[in-house]
Amino acid sequence: MKKNNNLLEVPNINSSDAQVKSLIYKIGDDLFNSHYKSSSKSEYLCVCSGGTTSSCARNGLITLDLRKEYNHIHLDEERNLIKIGGGVIMKDLMNVLENYNKTFPIGLSKLPGAGYILTGGISPMSRRYGLAIDNIESIKGYLGNGTFISLEKNNLNSTQKLLWEGLKGAAPFLAIITEIGLKIFQSHPIQIIEGFVDDNELSKIINLAEGFPENLSLQWIYAEDIYIYIFAEIKNDSDKKITKNYLKKIEKFTSLKIKSYENYNQINFFPKELELFELNKNNHSEVISLLGGDLKNNIHSFVKCMKEIIHDKPNRSCYVASQQLGGKTKEYDPKSSFFIHRKSTWKPWIYAAWKKDDIKERETVLNWMNESWNKLKIFFPKIHLAQIHNHLNSHEEEVYLSFEERLGELKTLKNIYDPESILPPL
Repeated sequence: MKKNNNLLEVPNINSSDAQVKSLIYKIGDDLFNSHYKSSSKSEYLCVCSGGTTSSCARNGLITLDLRKEYNHIHLDEERNLIKIGGGVIMKDLMNVLENYNKTFPIGLSKLPGAGYILTGGISPMSRRYGLAIDNIESIKGYLGNGTFISLEKNNLNSTQKLLWEGLKGAAPFLAIITEIGLKIFQSHPIQIIEGFVDDNELSKIINLAEGFPENLSLQWIYAEDIYIYIFAEIKNDSDKKITKNYLKKIEKFTSLKIKSYENYNQINFFPKELELFELNKNNHSEVISLLGGDLKNNIHSFVKCMKEIIHDKPNRSCYVASQQLGGKTKEYDPKSSFFIHRKSTWKPWIYAAWKKDDIKERETVLNWMNESWNKLKIFFPKIHLAQIHNHLNSHEEEVYLSFEERLGELKTLKNIYDPESILPPL
């Protein structure tokens, strides 16, 4: 950690460059004193768990960095349970689990922290094991009003039930989470079918993917060209047979290659060597994540729309990518958490980047992001609030499209548990 209090060393360049008021590393009683309380709705405490979002540090605001003091990992192998601190990044979690031949459904990147889990947590393994929030067994932390909480999934009283649901999907608005207990799983071999495809091939593969069994999922990225990953977990002979049958259907796509891995932790999705987009430390960026159901007869219209979006992108660093949900994620009761869009099959996200000191390009790029979002709404009308954008004009709409019929409940929870709006506002 860099010592300069105005430079937070995190993966997201926006936050790393933020001129923060101060950095704090441990939660004490003084955190909730009037000294830290907001004097207006535009002031609040930023919380950094992994540092991959643009909202873990903001100009003139205080950041609580959990990575230093809340990075413990305790594995209970017999109970298939692991407890992690709020500052543990997914890479460290997976490295520990790999030593015990265990796994957890993390996303395509190993850089995020507990925020990945608490805002939903979509993984190539989600179709079989559910979202990350579906595997939370316990939560510890501090509500915005300073109250310490220790909740267990199987030991909730009537007043804790709604809070538990709110923390699963909307925790950043309500609490500072210092520990999460997670259900973990036996690790199994993985096959990845990957490579570049054209527009027509992407259409065919999406159509095929919408009929996948739960051990298979599709991920793709559309930058200058299109790159896809078909993920397959080989848990047993049935998986092996099913995957083999699908491989026969995929053989006609001659550009795709099959790679085998001992476990999920060994996979490096979208590596830099592919040069799919420019990774530049001089860039700032924003990401907006969408949700929608099966494309079915609209696949060709969607791919045509994507081609237009990519044609109009303002620079090489911008792209659109997507992950597949379904299977187990659709089986959970929408009321079990504040991730309510359980009918979703696809989570595309729009990545918008610009030279960090170029205000004009920033405006152009954010306009492209919003225009692309508007074009994709017909296919993906909902939002996955994996990043908080209260500094952008789209924040209010994003919040509504994320929580919709549960937004009133969330506002009630906010008024009760964070009445001074110490945490990010709704």
